Amino acid sequence: MMKKSIKIKKSRAEKIALYVCFAIFFVYALTLVWPFVWMAMNAGKTQMEFFRDKLSLPDNYVWSNFSDALFNVFITAGSGTGAHQVKLIQMFGNSIYLTLILTVLEVFVSACTSYVITYYRFPGRKILYGMVIFTMVVPLVGTLPVSYDFFSRAKLLNTIPGMILLCVNGLGFAFLILYGGFQNLSWSYAEAASIDGAGPFRTFFQVMLPLMRPALVSIAVVTAISFWNDYTTPAVYYSDHPTLSYGINTLINEVKRSSSGDFGSNYPLMFACIIIAIVPIVIFFACFQKTIMKNMVAGGLKG
Repeated sequence: MMKKSIKIKKSRAEKIALYVCFAIFFVYALTLVWPFVWMAMNAGKTQMEFFRDKLSLPDNYVWSNFSDALFNVFITAGSGTGAHQVKLIQMFGNSIYLTLILTVLEVFVSACTSYVITYYRFPGRKILYGMVIFTMVVPLVGTLPVSYDFFSRAKLLNTIPGMILLCVNGLGFAFLILYGGFQNLSWSYAEAASIDGAGPFRTFFQVMLPLMRPALVSIAVVTAISFWNDYTTPAVYYSDHPTLSYGINTLINEVKRSSSGDFGSNYPLMFACIIIAIVPIVIFFACFQKTIMKNMVAGGLKG
């Protein structure tokens, strides 16, 4: 049977209010989109075109700015005898490498931690949950000098093990979402697996974890975006291997030489660098935005 759609009639005042709200949000959306459009437009100009008119379209879009940005723009990383030049394409690779490693480990450790705290009763489990809330509410910037001194003495600066130790803890935002997700799962699945002879590890990996796959995908996307955009941590603890977020900030603030001339005055080249940095993550988020909203709400926030 075909269900008839019910049309709700709105009063004149309600229609006016909707139009006003639409106009306000439309203008607000333009303020968010326009800077990116303006930057993309000027990234294809020559220096002369940019300084002549910053609001006009380029006569001929200079696509070579993007190749110059990837292969000819660089920053100097390290200090002393360890100083070396890092190009934008190398920063891109550093960001991908670091993001993949940290995301996989953080999601896995968070899944293990949230599963144990949800289903197993042991002394201190409520304290651990309270610690998570405390660390997310109270800023811990004051621990930065002590933390840096520890990593320096332990020879963990500018190393992948150091970044893993610093960023992967299993007690962050991912833990809270997965904790709520596991609370929504019935323990009867694990009991049935136990009756069939499955041990704790097999129950977790083959029964409970697959049931959380939608939430895990959402958390992985959000976590990857967070690590990709992180500036402070790589700038302090991983500066010898600059990521895009750290490298772009350095490029903007320093005067570097490229094949096109002085980078400090070559704004089109600088805009091309920024576009290269933001486009991948925008596409990534656009592809997974429905997955993020649907699975995080259904899987974690209800808990």
